Amino acid sequence: MAYSPNYQDILSSQMSQMAPSANQYQQASTGVQKNMIQRQFNRDQMGRDYTRARSDLGRQRDQAFRQLPGAFNRRGMLDSGAYIRSGRETAANVLRAQNRMREDQGQAMMGSLMQDQLDLGNLAGLREQLSSADYQNLVASLYGNQMRGA
Repeated sequence: MAYSPNYQDILSSQMSQMAPSANQYQQASTGVQKNMIQRQFNRDQMGRDYTRARSDLGRQRDQAFRQLPGAFNRRGMLDSGAYIRSGRETAANVLRAQNRMREDQGQAMMGSLMQDQLDLGNLAGLREQLSSADYQNLVASLYGNQMRGA
């Protein structure tokens, strides 16, 4: 009796051709690691930039508050409500700028972290397409390479 392939055999052979190889997974894994390291560096840089910008804004705020009395004293309006209102407007502008900086930095950080999660999810999906034997061989080869390098 001759073997006749059924639809499961045909489908299985076609799907195995579409599945990634262990080498593709390894390349994708390396790419994800490189991307995550680069994004972590960028997040660290964003933190440094945010700290620098807050410091600059603090100096600008201090200068603005120091200049207010002189400007209103020349006009003889130091005891007027305009001086107080101007101080409140300056404080509100500084607070608005600080909040905007914090929101911009938060959005950039969240976008970067979300990209990390997307990359890890894609890598997990690729891992699921590997056969368990391919994955075990890949892990064994990676572990073996690390042991040889030590």
